[in-house]
Amino acid sequence: MKPRNIVFFIICLLAGLALLSVLFPRGGVRIGGTTLRFPALAEVLDVPEEPADTDSVAVLSPEEIMEQRLAALKTEKMEEFNAYCQNDPARLYLPGDDETYLDAFFRKMQDAGSRHLRILHYGDSQIECDRITGILRQEFQEEFGGCGVGLIPALQTVPTYTTSQSLTGEAEQFMAFGPANLRGSDGFYGPMAKRTEVTGATVSISARGGKDYSHAASFNKVTVLTRGAARLTLTVKGDTVALDSANAGELHFYTASLSRGASSATLGVNGHASILGIQLDGSRGVNVDNLPMRGCSGPELLKVDRGSMRPFFARENVGLILLQYGGNSIPYLSRKALPDYKERIKNMIGMFRQLAPEAGIIFIGPSDMANADSTGTVTTYPVLPEAVKALREAANESGAAFWNMYEVMGGKGSMSKWVSAGLAGSDYVHFTPAGAKKMGHMLYETLQFYYKFYRFRSGQDKVELPEEDSLKTDTVR
Repeated sequence: MKPRNIVFFIICLLAGLALLSVLFPRGGVRIGGTTLRFPALAEVLDVPEEPADTDSVAVLSPEEIMEQRLAALKTEKMEEFNAYCQNDPARLYLPGDDETYLDAFFRKMQDAGSRHLRILHYGDSQIECDRITGILRQEFQEEFGGCGVGLIPALQTVPTYTTSQSLTGEAEQFMAFGPANLRGSDGFYGPMAKRTEVTGATVSISARGGKDYSHAASFNKVTVLTRGAARLTLTVKGDTVALDSANAGELHFYTASLSRGASSATLGVNGHASILGIQLDGSRGVNVDNLPMRGCSGPELLKVDRGSMRPFFARENVGLILLQYGGNSIPYLSRKALPDYKERIKNMIGMFRQLAPEAGIIFIGPSDMANADSTGTVTTYPVLPEAVKALREAANESGAAFWNMYEVMGGKGSMSKWVSAGLAGSDYVHFTPAGAKKMGHMLYETLQFYYKFYRFRSGQDKVELPEEDSLKTDTVR
């Protein structure tokens, strides 16, 4: 072999070994019980490591170094938040990915100690009995103050965990949802989408709560909403309490502020009254209303006369509106009908946006739902994932946030697991009380995550350096 060929071969061999030393994993490659390693190029050539450049640190003051460290921590916090918002199933889908979307609500929440804050939770039968809502109320009132169960009807047809009610006398209820024979002659239903026509009636109310809903067990302010004037008498602890009257158009508000908290009250109606709701609130803190509508898909709310709702929204400090619908449509919804349903949901959200332009709105999609096929196999409704996607788009396109309860509980097929765990019923649709509590806690914790991030962004929560990271690790002159 010619000398020049030998030299060329050696050069190629060395180049190949150099390339291998650069590309070979520093930790080696494990084959069976043996780890193969290849020396780094610096080790082979005995090249000393370049000392760390401390000049940039050396010219910095301690204050500047601390600012650098805090800036790095803030960047890390931002990355954690962004990772959550992009990947976590329990995240909120914010309209336009606007991280400030709920800031106005959070500011009101912090001010609830000086002025009451109202949260309205509209939904279908999934929230009946004050399920899910009751947990949210308890958590909010525990942290931000407040008491009372909020807005309730004069005639309660579905028992709840938080109130015991009875009505004697003549009463007839009209609703914007449910069976057609319950419709009124017009759409004047009020914020509950229902009104009760009573004559010579007595409404007795007792708040209850137990350990899970302790803050709902008392109240110190009572407000009766009526259509037109009414002759009312309120009795609390055996004493007749004066009612202050105010009205906006046809909607009248009769309010009594109690010097001490109460757990029960009796409302007497002299003659006839059209009652749109009774509020059992705290004078300050957070009030959370449970507004279940069995059989409702959401768009039925468009049947409510805006004039019967607008004064209520103008009077109350509404910070957040939760709209939990979709479950009643899934069994009958076809893929072809999805675009139309999406548009009707957008119109419904738009109505609330007009009623409460400063409030945050979160649409809560349906849970996983399943039914049995001809073989007895229980599977998720095929249209459900596409329906959830359409509802998310409807919410975001309407300027509202979306919470994907379907994904939160595990996605396709998860309802069977919840049933097996005793967290959902044998209908494979509704949560059990235990399951509803878990979902309520999850929703509250999600809102808390965004609230904590708001506090971080607004500078209310300071980022502190870890103890092990101090100036002694740097060269300072």
